[in-house]
Amino acid sequence: MLRMNLSRKLNRMHARWCALIVFAITTAVSLGIAGDPPLVAGLRGSKIWNHSPTYWARVADSMSRNFTAPALPATVWIVTFYGDNGDIYATFPSGGTSLTHVSFASSDANESYLTEFDIRGVRVWLQVEPGAASMTDLIDIVLNRYKHHPCVVGFGIDVEWLDTQAYPGGRRPTDQEASAWEERVRSHDSSYTLFLKHYSPNRMPLAYRGNILFVDDSQQFTSLTSCVNEFKTWGTTFAPNKVAFQFGYAADRPWWSTLTNPPATIGNAILANVPNTAGLFWVDFTITEVFPNSALAVSEPRVQPEQVHLEQNFPNPFNPRTKIQYAVPERVHVVVAVYNGLGQKIETLVDAEQSAGQHEVSFDATRHSSGVYLLQLRTGGLIQSRQMVLLK
Repeated sequence: MLRMNLSRKLNRMHARWCALIVFAITTAVSLGIAGDPPLVAGLRGSKIWNHSPTYWARVADSMSRNFTAPALPATVWIVTFYGDNGDIYATFPSGGTSLTHVSFASSDANESYLTEFDIRGVRVWLQVEPGAASMTDLIDIVLNRYKHHPCVVGFGIDVEWLDTQAYPGGRRPTDQEASAWEERVRSHDSSYTLFLKHYSPNRMPLAYRGNILFVDDSQQFTSLTSCVNEFKTWGTTFAPNKVAFQFGYAADRPWWSTLTNPPATIGNAILANVPNTAGLFWVDFTITEVFPNSALAVSEPRVQPEQVHLEQNFPNPFNPRTKIQYAVPERVHVVVAVYNGLGQKIETLVDAEQSAGQHEVSFDATRHSSGVYLLQLRTGGLIQSRQMVLLK
């Protein structure tokens, strides 16, 4: 009996070591240790939508199985969000560190997700919306907190939110900044990749490329063809660097919803036209429409956003129409209004009680002149703002 128990223990230990070896090999490949990085595919997500860790991991796996080229499951996981006036809020505690322009959560909202990604072999880039916070300090505080997770393979900066309080649509990083940020990320782990994300090539560093992964999250296309053409231009602009794409926005639902398999059709079209593609990510706003719980065999309660969140309008700058997306975690009275540079309210887009979930509204500025406008969301005592630029 003792011999049988010992044999079983040895078998279990052998299985665990095999699993660790497989994860180490696939992680080495995904990080480019064993040659050029292969394709990764998955989702952009965060704790805001409150899906279970199992759901997110299974979405990443399901997304990665859609393409003609082999792909490894991956996630862009957002850990800080922009608030207002350059301030951001982090979804984790400070750990005793004080950082200007950053408010910290009382508990960690990411650990359970990253642990699940560890177990399931999902590669993760930790993305921040930086606001006016020190970028090098953000890199350090995020990676020092989470780099013990084997799933973490890099760090991402959403440039749309870089100093957006002073530069609507985000400030273009200098070549010196981009180089310093990449060096800082790699100081935590030499295999880590830095990505920079925006919808405009003009918001990327002027000349510095290094080994940065350049991510495009453009939306509001008229068709699959216009989507692919735009992404093709992005790929050509940053070649030979690798590029990645975030897609599936609600603004593009009119055409992608007519596709039998939107992730596969869009992703394979991108791969056929953008040879330096390294990543394909479906965005969180419409994730359950293309990856429903039932199809993934995940049983969870009805998912609602956990926090109020106002997205940046898109496009921005715009002329004359733009779309605005926001999310509320419970039924609440919502006011969405637009103010001019003098602080005068010029449009009330929403003034009603709304149910929990994601909402979208359009702003038509045909009657207004070019300039910077303030978009404001009010829910109870909470206010979030974004700057919009109208160019005619």
